[in-house]
Amino acid sequence: PPKYGIMKQTLKVLIVKNPVEYFFALAIAISFATLFPVIYVIPNDRTAGQIFGYYLSAIGTYSPAIAGILITRIINPVTGRNPVGQRLVIALPVWIVAIIINVANLRLTAPQGVPLIGPIILSLPVALLPAWVMSLVLSGSAGIRKMLVTLLKPGGRILYYLIALLTFPVLNFTGVLITNILKGSPILPGSAQNPDLGPTVIITFFAVLLFSGGLNEETGWRGFAQKRLQARYSPLVTAVILWFLMVIWHIPNDLVQYHNSGYLLIRIGMYPFITIMFTWIFIKTNGNIWAVAIFHASMNSMNPMMGILPITTAGNVLLILFAITVVVADRMWLRLPEDHPAVYHET
Repeated sequence: PPKYGIMKQTLKVLIVKNPVEYFFALAIAISFATLFPVIYVIPNDRTAGQIFGYYLSAIGTYSPAIAGILITRIINPVTGRNPVGQRLVIALPVWIVAIIINVANLRLTAPQGVPLIGPIILSLPVALLPAWVMSLVLSGSAGIRKMLVTLLKPGGRILYYLIALLTFPVLNFTGVLITNILKGSPILPGSAQNPDLGPTVIITFFAVLLFSGGLNEETGWRGFAQKRLQARYSPLVTAVILWFLMVIWHIPNDLVQYHNSGYLLIRIGMYPFITIMFTWIFIKTNGNIWAVAIFHASMNSMNPMMGILPITTAGNVLLILFAITVVVADRMWLRLPEDHPAVYHET
């Protein structure tokens, strides 16, 4: 109907004028619409409910990537198509690798004796999400190709990838070291009595990288939003905006994960400094999505290590000092040059 066409065109004009605002609104809307039903509505005491909830959760955690891709598609419509075969060359290997990683991750928490076929069946559709995102590097939309190009062509110095990978292990280890010295405890952290800890950490790292914090989040937060925000604001202001809106996006997750003052410590007390580090690494690697995805995966893969490398006050202080140092050293209160690779600009 003509009225529908006018409304659609009006909405498109609004999105083109305010892409960042609509990106955040869409990412949060998808997250809330999928994750709140999983928490409060869908029965998790039945197999069908568990499976349906699992798939809804997967979509919800991928909402930043989905929102960024959809908004970019509206702004930069498809102008051509690459052969399906070319996209399959990327999608198929990613899908297979993602299945293996997700199956391994599900097996970490599955009860003993659960047949392997169950995690495989669950993983087949979920693994399509990273495969889909990676295949869009060859999208017919120039805007999507530009947004995702660093997934295929990483840039920046290797030093900053090492910083992304090692920051949290080093800070946690140093924090425990300082704490033990001050308490008069054995200097080195105690070893975990778990022979599977190494494989668990590795599996967790790659699961986060592809499904629960890396590709799914950073494609949107950095690849779409940060670049556009830095066209208007300084990196420091950009980090504050991202922190505030990401706190809102994380509400469904945090309702399940936090039940005490730990929420305020992490999201309100520490996450502003962590977001500054994300912002800085993205800039120092010339706007590379994989660098911040690695940083995110490294941070979350510390969870299985909490038995030997717990979060300490000393470690948190070191993280805050690190964040303040990079802000001062790189003068992050100043806007980046318009032609910086981590700044969005029309081509």
